[in-house]
Amino acid sequence: MNRVLAIRLQPNSALAVLVRGGAPIAVEHVRHIALTESSNPQARGQAIAAALSEWHLGKIPVVVAVPRSELSVQTYDLPPAPAEDLPDLVHLQAQRDLPIADDGEGFDFLPLAGDENHPYRVLTAGLLPAQFKSLHETCEAADLHVARIVPEPLGWLEYGRRVANTLGVSPDAMTVFAAIIGRQSVVWASEGDVLRLIRSVWLPEDDNRAADAAALGGELRRTLLSLAQSPNAAQGVVKCVYIGLNADEIAGELSATLFKPVQAAPLDQLVRITDGDHSVPLVDVAPAAALAAALADRRPAPVDLLHPRKRPAPPSRTRTYVLAGVAAALLVAALGWKGYRNLQIPLEDAAKARQEQQALKPTLEKLAV
Repeated sequence: MNRVLAIRLQPNSALAVLVRGGAPIAVEHVRHIALTESSNPQARGQAIAAALSEWHLGKIPVVVAVPRSELSVQTYDLPPAPAEDLPDLVHLQAQRDLPIADDGEGFDFLPLAGDENHPYRVLTAGLLPAQFKSLHETCEAADLHVARIVPEPLGWLEYGRRVANTLGVSPDAMTVFAAIIGRQSVVWASEGDVLRLIRSVWLPEDDNRAADAAALGGELRRTLLSLAQSPNAAQGVVKCVYIGLNADEIAGELSATLFKPVQAAPLDQLVRITDGDHSVPLVDVAPAAALAAALADRRPAPVDLLHPRKRPAPPSRTRTYVLAGVAAALLVAALGWKGYRNLQIPLEDAAKARQEQQALKPTLEKLAV
């Protein structure tokens, strides 16, 4: 199984996570790299390259996990439309909030619901062109072979998929997941591999587990009510799962808040760090490690800012030019034929008259006698 490097770039630091896929996710190395925000991208890239030189990475693929704080994230409600028209609709709507490069790099979207008969709900994520350029230059200076650029919160979707597989949830069943990351919680719902909803909420400033569970419970309740009003409400939510540290305790508190069983999925059973900087909290390592494991297992990313869903290319004009050329040639040929016939008709009439004259010549000689 392939090794993959995940790297999270922030203004003052970078987090590098070297992963080998599998279950649980095996993190071979972790390193926190201090950076200077005022440094140019080349200097930042060289600092990263120097810090990772002893890992002997070679040409292994790299996934860049973009923190939520660096992204512009929006959710849009759009009218029903054919799937091929959706990128145009999304780009036209998103251009009001974010300048988008002509080639679409640095911006991508994920349909959460809808089709040509039902309104769309679309999740978009993007970087400013200057941010994307700086990120690209930093990775290039660090000699990193970037394969994907993915929003970091989407790493939790990979854990949700793995947990759902262990629980034996049917592919079309709705499952709601929750996780706490620092002073923020993430709640998402999925049907198999299809994301249907994702939300984040800030937790109280005080690090209090009871207060965190209460805030997260309120967000879970709102999520369940929202899903109950969705077109997929008939299927219902099969399971609620909490992923994180102290999962059993928090899942128990959430169950009491929601009056609905919440299953625990301890994070330290899903990802294991074998070597590296153990001072880095596991919840900081986990999303990047999950994105790297998905790439190692060759699973497509739901959102990829490096290879976005692009607007359909404008129709080629080659066929139009060819048809116009053929039409022009036919018109010239028609005009030439008409001119030719205008010249030939009098000559043909004269030849016909001479033939008639020759045919009448014996009769005229008899009449002359």
